[in-house]
Amino acid sequence: MDSLIQVQAVVETPDYESEFVCPWEVPKFQPFSLLRLSGEMTYPEIGLVVAQLAQYNHIELANEKQVVLRDILKAEGLVLPGGIQVISEGQKPISPSCCGGLETWREWIDFLQTGDSPWLGHDPSPWMENQGYFIRIWSDGGMEPAKNAFYIDVSLSDFERGLRQVEQELQAFLFCIESWAQEIEFVESRELLQKFNECFDIGIL
Repeated sequence: MDSLIQVQAVVETPDYESEFVCPWEVPKFQPFSLLRLSGEMTYPEIGLVVAQLAQYNHIELANEKQVVLRDILKAEGLVLPGGIQVISEGQKPISPSCCGGLETWREWIDFLQTGDSPWLGHDPSPWMENQGYFIRIWSDGGMEPAKNAFYIDVSLSDFERGLRQVEQELQAFLFCIESWAQEIEFVESRELLQKFNECFDIGIL
């Protein structure tokens, strides 16, 4: 893929008012910033993603870590704010907006077959269109016309390659979750990996 274009899976960091309470280590972070998912994440970064998963799905984070993680395993239909971000050198990134979720990331792959833009959030409302030899990704205008929308063009081959890379990075991220769970002595580490795999359709058999 052209090194000037990056396609990456991201998760939005949690919101908090005074102090972020969590039963395991997390890094310092700004609320509503984006964290790239990959196999190169640190344990505190992995912990932050898991903490966001709990908080966003109304699982009490103030409990003991074993309780929180088992509550995650018991929950159904888990979602995470985020999705896929596209970065082009010299331009603003186009990022998932409000109500966009990582759980729908495979809709980007489906788009290549259907031509139907995946849901990328609102305010702004990013969207994309297939122009044949390239994909045009718009920063806004998916719900109604937007005067100040800009776009990033990605060749079809780079777009496909970028999505394959996203899938590989998400799979590597899954194994980081298992390793992180082992590090904090959660005995059901493999089940936690499987839970993420199931909820976010990552494709580990």
